Amino acid sequence: MNYLRTELEKSIKITDEEWEVVRSKFKPKSAKKGEIVHYAGDVFSDIWYIKSGLARSYFIDNKGKDFTWQLYFNDDSMSKINLFMDDSVSYYEQSPSLVSFEILEDAEFEIISIDDLDAIFDSDPKWQHYGRMMIHDTWYASTYKRVLSLMGESAEERYVRLLKEYPTIFEKVKSYHVASYLGMAPQTLSKLRKK
Repeated sequence: MNYLRTELEKSIKITDEEWEVVRSKFKPKSAKKGEIVHYAGDVFSDIWYIKSGLARSYFIDNKGKDFTWQLYFNDDSMSKINLFMDDSVSYYEQSPSLVSFEILEDAEFEIISIDDLDAIFDSDPKWQHYGRMMIHDTWYASTYKRVLSLMGESAEERYVRLLKEYPTIFEKVKSYHVASYLGMAPQTLSKLRKK
């Protein structure tokens, strides 16, 4: 789990004793390609840190159309939202999740319950600070930009933004999932890539 400590220490310093407490709360989990590890309609209760592999969250609209909400893989992208599978809105509202989580390529995770994560955040102001940074810099900022992009940018602008944030995405993710993530038809994405 040193990779997770390395990721955390990009933002805060952690003593060996603090790391032992954090490390003890995470549990390893493997998942196979095609597996649905969380279904829409169930309450979400854990945060999944992706070590390797590929996954996505998606929802199905009232017409049965499938939309990719987020793609999860471990790389050096600008946004770290793709490292953590999460639906804490479902957890804190104790409401059915709107998204399902599907494994697209055999994957390895480290999982922590949201209760355990909250206990860590409550244990020290350093962790509270880190939690606020994650909420703002990772989840809120990325989601805010993504929603505004989907609402106001052209297909080409969304494509350019994606390449800036995830330069190696096409090495990892099939085009039809990328197209769904960008809110466009696969044919539109194909034209943009050729351009």
